[in-house]
Amino acid sequence: MFRHVRSDRTLSPLVEITPALRDPCVPAPVASVLQQLRTATAVQHTALEARLPLTHPQLDLDTYKRIIAAYYGFHLPLQQSIERFLAPQAVDPARQKIPALIKDLHALGLDDLQIEALPLCTELPAIDSVAQLLGVMYVMEGATLGGQVLRRIIADRLGVDADSGGEFLDVYGRNTGHLWKAFLKQLAEFDTPLYNTEVVQSARLTFESFQTWLERAGVLNNA
Repeated sequence: MFRHVRSDRTLSPLVEITPALRDPCVPAPVASVLQQLRTATAVQHTALEARLPLTHPQLDLDTYKRIIAAYYGFHLPLQQSIERFLAPQAVDPARQKIPALIKDLHALGLDDLQIEALPLCTELPAIDSVAQLLGVMYVMEGATLGGQVLRRIIADRLGVDADSGGEFLDVYGRNTGHLWKAFLKQLAEFDTPLYNTEVVQSARLTFESFQTWLERAGVLNNA
């Protein structure tokens, strides 16, 4: 989402010391920020995934359209929040998701006026620091990883492809892996105990905000 992150992080030793050989006076190594993020958001991720009907056999086209509309209602104001923090010219154009969502909504039968009238989320995670931005990106960029699987499921069940409403599900296409690795590199460069708690808290708040928004949109299955 952004191109350059500065950090004073120093590299860890390449040789790992086993617990038996570790000097008891030296603190044990702290988990990386990526490990902390995975642990801290695992329950939220599993719970949200279970309630999203995208993989459920009962999914129909109307429900799918409402899901895409709800995604638009969350992603658009979130993108605007990111641009306010970074300045629009600093946002990586390769990570733009809004054009794909608009294309899908058009394909699913909405015109421009209907799209402009869609409700937008107003209770977004704060983005006032690079740490908070990284937490938000961990959730939203991570969500792109399963897109190719979802794309195939939606194509099989609903007959929807990239030209008929499924562009967003595989928004990065063949660049998905590359962009995820690039984000992980930025995350690792910023990895420092001074800011990791803020990164993790931002990710948790992003999951919470996204789930609350989808609940209000009425597109989640009962818990």
